[in-house]
Amino acid sequence: MTAGTGDRSRFSSSGTGDRSGFYHCGTGDRSGLLVVCATGNEHKLGEFRQIIVDALPENIFDMMSQKTAAKIVGAAYCSPEETGSTFGENAYIKAAALEKFIFESESFREYAEGYSATCVIADDSGLCVDALGGAPGVYSARYASDPGSFEDADDAKNVEKLLKNMENVAEEMRTARFECHITALLRSGNAPGYTRVRIETSGDLKGRITHETKGTGGFGYDPVLYIPELGKTTAMLSPEEKNKISHRGRALRKAAETIYDCLRKL
Repeated sequence: MTAGTGDRSRFSSSGTGDRSGFYHCGTGDRSGLLVVCATGNEHKLGEFRQIIVDALPENIFDMMSQKTAAKIVGAAYCSPEETGSTFGENAYIKAAALEKFIFESESFREYAEGYSATCVIADDSGLCVDALGGAPGVYSARYASDPGSFEDADDAKNVEKLLKNMENVAEEMRTARFECHITALLRSGNAPGYTRVRIETSGDLKGRITHETKGTGGFGYDPVLYIPELGKTTAMLSPEEKNKISHRGRALRKAAETIYDCLRKL
């Protein structure tokens, strides 16, 4: 792709996604919405795509990862440190940082001109365990990391630490929930006269911490959050089942519906 030409042929795919990090879900042109996801997690990116596809009344958007956006900018993108004390604060930190990065680039601005609007979406989510005072909470991804580190730990190590900390906790005290907060920054038009809308949504999924991992699906703490109503951990659910009830699914559907309503008014 020649920088600044608006050509996206390098990034197009059939709509199911490929390694380029671009998902084409639209009607064949760029008259709709460009969604840029502030995540480097491929599992999460896939969930974003499927949930938004299902939530919008028609396939009117294209989606790309922050990695693909950085290719258009022509510079490496370094995710910001998540210094917030809440999921909402961290979601906004991530969305605002990526928005600033891409729209400071002339190449990206020209690329996005063909769309009616661009939306940067970020989430912050984690597991809150009642017996641990809400931990790991905002530190879920780096629960097993070295103290003070902003680097994510391996999923297996995080789960191992959690189960160890829950070893002597009675069954009735093992209640927990997944929480997710979404920040969506919807932008239409060019500076200095562009319109910007900030959308905030959240969702949760309540369950109980198991004594051992169960299931091979999902990621993160999915193998240890048991949903009594279903008799399964979230790692035992199909992607479709999980997306219907998950904290991220609930928050993203709310965000997608609000984004669509805003688009119709722009």
